[in-house]
Amino acid sequence: MTPLLKPIAASLGTTDFVLRLCLAELNEEDARQRVRHNQGPSIAWQIGHLLDHRTKMLALLGAPKENLYTERFTDKGATEGSDYPSLAEFQRQWDATTAELRAAMETATEETLAQVVEKGPHGEKTALDQLVFLCWHDAYHVGGVGLIQREMGYRGPAELAMAAMAA
Repeated sequence: MTPLLKPIAASLGTTDFVLRLCLAELNEEDARQRVRHNQGPSIAWQIGHLLDHRTKMLALLGAPKENLYTERFTDKGATEGSDYPSLAEFQRQWDATTAELRAAMETATEETLAQVVEKGPHGEKTALDQLVFLCWHDAYHVGGVGLIQREMGYRGPAELAMAAMAA
């Protein structure tokens, strides 16, 4: 793996760890409960949105695949979630996408990362610039998952991580 990707890979690995902990205690009904007086996103929507952006990361790394998430989880706002995958299916999709992402990071070259891409929403100009932003975006939404979960009375990500490390 090119040294440029090592901190991105480490950050994504932390996100994977925290998300797995958060989902372990969650039930299907709570995963679809929307915030902000039923107008905002649910945990399930956040996961679909993250999968959309991780699929976009694959394309930036030179390993594009069909993106099944953009329409429902980025182009449109959150819904009541009746058509969202189950938590088990989301976890399966997450694991598969994560494996593809790790493989793509292992083979990506500095030339791939330096490629000029369509200007991103925050001024990103190269594939690496967009990957850095998307890594931050990943962490932001996992924080949203933790916040929603905590508001529902579940243990928060910090509590879950500390318990996992102590075990």
